[in-house]
Amino acid sequence: MESVRFIERPSRNFDSRGGCTIDLVVLHYTGMKDAETALKRLTDPAPIAGNYPGPWQDPNIDPAAMLARVSAHYVVGGGGEIYRVVSEAERAWHAGVSSWEGRSDTNARAIGIEIANGGHDYGLPAYTDAQIAAVIALAGDILKRNALAPSRVVGHSDVAPARKDDPGEHFPWQKLVEAGVAIWPKIAAPVADARAAFTAFGYDPNADLDAVTRAFQRRFRQDKVDGVLDDETLALLGGLA
Repeated sequence: MESVRFIERPSRNFDSRGGCTIDLVVLHYTGMKDAETALKRLTDPAPIAGNYPGPWQDPNIDPAAMLARVSAHYVVGGGGEIYRVVSEAERAWHAGVSSWEGRSDTNARAIGIEIANGGHDYGLPAYTDAQIAAVIALAGDILKRNALAPSRVVGHSDVAPARKDDPGEHFPWQKLVEAGVAIWPKIAAPVADARAAFTAFGYDPNADLDAVTRAFQRRFRQDKVDGVLDDETLALLGGLA
């Protein structure tokens, strides 16, 4: 595998993993107009609303209002640049309120990769080939160093289905599958108990079922994200089981 090179853009927005072992890689889109704005936000120790205007904010918000401090371990730019923001040894603040496999300490156990992309607020622009090649190289390097299987790469919408939609239905998961850094289900017999199958895969058993179904479709049935547990969705879910 091609060696991964980093551009250092360190953030002070992190804390300790508290002894947790890394066992997840969470993929995000930045949801901001460009990579530089995202990097400023992820490295800002005292962010205020006026410095980060965008469609995600209430238009009447006080420009001096403090925003939450956030970060990620890596940011992948449009040209395939990989910025290292927080050391993997530390806990970056990227997943927020989330859960996977019955555990809510996602940030403590995960490496967060933010991919520079405007996301749904900016019309879901396409990811660039250079970005996806960089994500594949980075994810592959992380999996190898931590002895993790491709199933350990998930999306932000997987761990927070009621809150988040990223990396979105335009993210080319199939390319990651072909490179051996993600998984994809085969069509199988439809499951009888969707909730149990979602939970077995890792989704929060207490999350809204419609939100979980949309998150699953956003990743595995991207041409139709409607939250309906139709035969195709249940058969894909059966393939995962």
